[in-house]
Amino acid sequence: MIAKTQFSKNSAGMFFPRSGSLDLSGLWEFAFLPEGTPRTFDPAKLRFDLQVSVPGCFDLTPEYYLRRGTGIYRCQVEAGGEMELISEGLGLRGEFYWDGKQIATVDAPFSRRVIRFDAGKPGVHELLVAVNNEFDDSPSSLFRRDYDFYAHGGIYRKITMAPAAAVHADELKIIPVDPEKGTVRIAVKFSGAVSGLTQAEIRFDGQGESAILPLKDGIGDQVFQVPSPHPWSPDDPFLHTAEIQAGGETFSIEFGLRKVECRNGKLYLNGAPLKLIGCNRHDAHPEFGYAVPLDIRLRDLNRLKKAGMNCIRGCHYPQSEELLSLCDRLGILVWEESLGWGNNEAALTDPEFQARQIRETRNMAVKSVNHPSVIIWGFLNEADTAQEFARPLVKSLAETLHEVDPTRPVTFGSNRLTKDICLDLADVISFNTYPGWYGLEQDQFCDQENIRKHLAELAEFASRPEFREKPLLISEIGAEAIPGIYGGQRWSEEYQAELLETVVRHVLESDRYSGTFLWQFCDTRTYISNASQVRAGGFNFKGLLDRYRNPKISWRRISDLLKNNQNKEDQV
Repeated sequence: MIAKTQFSKNSAGMFFPRSGSLDLSGLWEFAFLPEGTPRTFDPAKLRFDLQVSVPGCFDLTPEYYLRRGTGIYRCQVEAGGEMELISEGLGLRGEFYWDGKQIATVDAPFSRRVIRFDAGKPGVHELLVAVNNEFDDSPSSLFRRDYDFYAHGGIYRKITMAPAAAVHADELKIIPVDPEKGTVRIAVKFSGAVSGLTQAEIRFDGQGESAILPLKDGIGDQVFQVPSPHPWSPDDPFLHTAEIQAGGETFSIEFGLRKVECRNGKLYLNGAPLKLIGCNRHDAHPEFGYAVPLDIRLRDLNRLKKAGMNCIRGCHYPQSEELLSLCDRLGILVWEESLGWGNNEAALTDPEFQARQIRETRNMAVKSVNHPSVIIWGFLNEADTAQEFARPLVKSLAETLHEVDPTRPVTFGSNRLTKDICLDLADVISFNTYPGWYGLEQDQFCDQENIRKHLAELAEFASRPEFREKPLLISEIGAEAIPGIYGGQRWSEEYQAELLETVVRHVLESDRYSGTFLWQFCDTRTYISNASQVRAGGFNFKGLLDRYRNPKISWRRISDLLKNNQNKEDQV
């Protein structure tokens, strides 16, 4: 029997104008087409003999475990008229069908899509989503088989529907100007019934009279004063709200008053120097893939904050609205980046890849711009930025992010280190480096002196005249530790703990470094082998926690170090 979903009063998504929306999370019927099967199909001939959950990854179900192919999800929806469907993220690509007619395609994993369509007469209709996780090895592919994290297939994040508004909010940006004074720049782009629409009304925190934002062709941009301003910070993550009314529709947005700056070679938050100590975190779980339940996300972030860390790097794709909202409320700082990993000349010079990267990087920034927790934008992790052919795309991506949001610094994780020729295009220098792990010399025991020397050399390079005004981060660093292996030798928990403790101590004591994102929060699924590495059991064991979030020695050591450091600062 096909699951039937009706409208409820659940909370709407970020740009939904109405409180009454349809959350399609739950049980859907499911059919599977094995890898190599043509993706043209007749829904009437499919056998929907399995029920799966949405959100969920079909290649983690027992029936199709780690299989490649096309998963076809089906449910019935009671709706009618002009509708707006929002897909928060799926992978690797998807097609949406309404009563057998294709209404949209999604060609980018993890990306949010807004789909507006005519649902027909009011009544029960069939919604079908076909999701394919086969690898695309063309240069234009956004997720290639040699990426060092697993390419799951499924509907990663929730799908919601609502009656389409007459006025659509394509962009709603609230950019803090002065947190203490409470001044913000509000920039909007409306579409739909905007003919004759000359203004929008702005109201903050449900108080006072509305302010007027003039509009021309649905576009407006002006500075406003927030009454009773309360700055946002990690220690006091206070959120304001703004209601924007236009054309009879009301859009509600949460935002924070805070300011990020790069000056004198350091990062500043609300005028105070900022030292980032945290982890790279894949939004993934061995049992749920990229459809991580809210409870696990909340536990992860609370655990990180309790350990004394203040940030995560969302590697290596746009993060979910749910996760960023949690970071807003918990006061955890975020580096968010668009999808990319190790891209080479074939991709970086391919016009379609370039266009997709620019489009999806812009989409990410528009989606996340109002989250105060996001303080850094990133892209193209470990691309071949030591070559001249990389510069045009790096330059375009940096310009794209600055156009959407000129207030946040832009960077990319570089493993080309001192050979990188694109560092001048970034606001922050960020190095992915693995001393003591990768390289010709692989010592049995941790060489702390060599690690400190390597970090000092990178700091010296980043202090050259052309770079010294830019903040310096270690965006990745770590070592693998197989859980339960002890003794201090390579691959043991003690080896990893000693290496990471050496790194964190050095960064805390260094005046040149603005922070480090340790690799990584927990062990994650990848591949037994790909173009770059061989991974025991198909997992990357560089986590400070194991795959089920049990702490390794390194987690406890880093936590103790950060707490002791905080105690010393409190006593000064």
